[in-house]
Amino acid sequence: MKMFSQFPQATSLTNDDLLLISQWDGVSAYETKYVKANLAESVDKKEFIARIEQTGVTAPTLTVIKDDFNDTYTTVYNGLGDYAIQGFNSELTSDEEIYINTNNLQAGNFVRTTPQAVNEINIETFDNALNPADGILINPTYIRVTLYL
Repeated sequence: MKMFSQFPQATSLTNDDLLLISQWDGVSAYETKYVKANLAESVDKKEFIARIEQTGVTAPTLTVIKDDFNDTYTTVYNGLGDYAIQGFNSELTSDEEIYINTNNLQAGNFVRTTPQAVNEINIETFDNALNPADGILINPTYIRVTLYL
């Protein structure tokens, strides 16, 4: 079995290779399943990729890198360690995949993302004592939202 993160740009992945897929159930656990690669089928998708930074008691700032949703985005400060990104042309469904790069967070800090509505993703940040905290997204942090059509 191969993992997506282990593939170089040119790969020998075949239709019969099994892929391990983990998807958040939206409540408390990841659902894990194996699927065949089935490369013959094309995957229609929309992607949003942005650099996200947040300091103090303000809404995060976004530097949009890719936006297949073709929308204008608003970020919201909901309270300590609690933010939202609004937009996405109200196209979000239960089929989106949200990934946030946490490689540059200080040790022990973590980020949780949750789809809230068809136009909103909630982002929560925590310090190494598991307390909600601002200023966690200060190093280059990237978010990617992929909606499979």
